[in-house]
Amino acid sequence: MRKAALVSIVAGLVCLSSFDRPVLGQEPGGFGTVQSFGFSSSYSPDSSHILIGSAGQRRIWTLGAEYTHLLRQGPRFRFDYEGSILPLFEETDPTVTGTVFASGGQNIVTPQRPVRVLHIANGPVGTILAANGSIVPLYALFAREDTYGGAVAPIGARVTALPRWRVQPSFALDLGFVVSARDIPIDDADQFNYMFALGPGIQFYVDRKTSWRVEYIYRHVSNAGQGNQNPGIDQGVVRVTVSLHR
Repeated sequence: MRKAALVSIVAGLVCLSSFDRPVLGQEPGGFGTVQSFGFSSSYSPDSSHILIGSAGQRRIWTLGAEYTHLLRQGPRFRFDYEGSILPLFEETDPTVTGTVFASGGQNIVTPQRPVRVLHIANGPVGTILAANGSIVPLYALFAREDTYGGAVAPIGARVTALPRWRVQPSFALDLGFVVSARDIPIDDADQFNYMFALGPGIQFYVDRKTSWRVEYIYRHVSNAGQGNQNPGIDQGVVRVTVSLHR
């Protein structure tokens, strides 16, 4: 499957090599040009089971660059190739750092080496016999750890409505993969994960060569069963992109 990812990069580059000019008779009009180069940032403060992922309470922040090229345009819609690279992919995961229980009016803490978990448990994780002979609830102590990586989405597409207007709704689909410094989202998963994202956005043109786009997308990251564990991450993500068109 890693070979498939490399093939997807090559396929994307081959497609780009043929993008010297738009399809005959499809030259852009109104706002937007044949190609654009953009800088984007995305953030999601949480994760939960939306479609297929099960890892909860993940935060992911990305910084990257985007390239688009016009494939076809009509009076109401335009269709673009879209590719992106994310040299910064930061994931923050919940960890268990120990346990705590109350005894004699004091909190007794037992620390441990941090271990990343699928979810944060707000209720008791068990019971323990206190020094006074009573059975009291035992709670887990949680913290967070960051994992850094990078991502590439060489295969993507964007459909934009009202291409002659200054404000344009759009819908994008991006396919790629993430490579991280250690397994994500938990240990014993995999450092290589597949990624896809899709969702709507609104693009605002400052002038005919500069635009801002705000999107709310669904993003999924998982290792497709290559790791011993594959909980996967589902997120609703806010992505902001500024683009220069030429």
